[in-house]
Amino acid sequence: MYISDKRTANTLAVFVLVIGPWLGVSMQAWGWLLDMVMLLAILSVGRNAGAQALRYGTVFLASGYALALIYSNGLSSIEYFSFVPWAGLVTLWGLKTKREQKVIVFWSLVAAVILAVLPSASMLWQEVPQESVQTFVQATLEQYRQTGMMDSLVSQGLTESQLETLFSQIATTILTITPGLIGVSALAKWGIVYYFMMRYWPFEGLTYRPFTEWRLPWYAVWGMNFALASYLIGDQIQWLALKNIGLNLMIVYAVVALVLGSSLFINFLRLPWLSGFFRFIIIFASVFYAQLTALVLVIVGLLDLVLDFRHRRLQKKE
Repeated sequence: MYISDKRTANTLAVFVLVIGPWLGVSMQAWGWLLDMVMLLAILSVGRNAGAQALRYGTVFLASGYALALIYSNGLSSIEYFSFVPWAGLVTLWGLKTKREQKVIVFWSLVAAVILAVLPSASMLWQEVPQESVQTFVQATLEQYRQTGMMDSLVSQGLTESQLETLFSQIATTILTITPGLIGVSALAKWGIVYYFMMRYWPFEGLTYRPFTEWRLPWYAVWGMNFALASYLIGDQIQWLALKNIGLNLMIVYAVVALVLGSSLFINFLRLPWLSGFFRFIIIFASVFYAQLTALVLVIVGLLDLVLDFRHRRLQKKE
């Protein structure tokens, strides 16, 4: 359904911002859908409010969260809250101050990741709780026994103690990188909503850029430098918090770099002098060696932040 009435769309967006947090907390069902709907609502309010976008967005969003706190169990219900929608205010700030689109995208993504990881930040400086690991291991082993997979694996030479060690390592790894995975999910939420807005409902003064032109400001690479340095230094001096911060930040940056590298890769495939046969060979090799391709795309995406391989072509277009 296409909403052509600007006032109706704005009223609906305000309703979502005010009522959305209360619904998410009261039903304990605050997930992907509600985060994305609220992000869409706050960007919609900002789109229609003009110069007062940031003020209105802040007031309505704060009102929604305050209402959720008042009519729920107070601060004890804060564990059910998601703060990703607040990243929309950073987007509105960028629009109000007329920043470059790549700058708006970068700082909005930074805000989305920080706000998403904040509730689980304690996982970064604490050791993985062994109780959680053992619960996961025992549940997995029991499931394997019930399905008969345990007998099959034992017949192949594996022992139950070996499987228990393997599952323990898997559980420890998953719990260690959970903040990074939460950050990646926040990137996806904000990115999908922003893409939808720019593609089908663009802001005044901003034009949609195709995937082959996506990039971030050059200083974004310093985040990866910090992540790598944090991991290496934390590992060297046995500082768990610093090591975990570096590891999880590298996971987030790897996803971002993979997207940027894919953008550059598609841009390369569209070069006019590249023959169809050569394109087929490149695509076939990329699929066949998918893991190597992903690693190369991540490296290229990071290098593109500094070297800007598409600088001349984009500069001419602008």
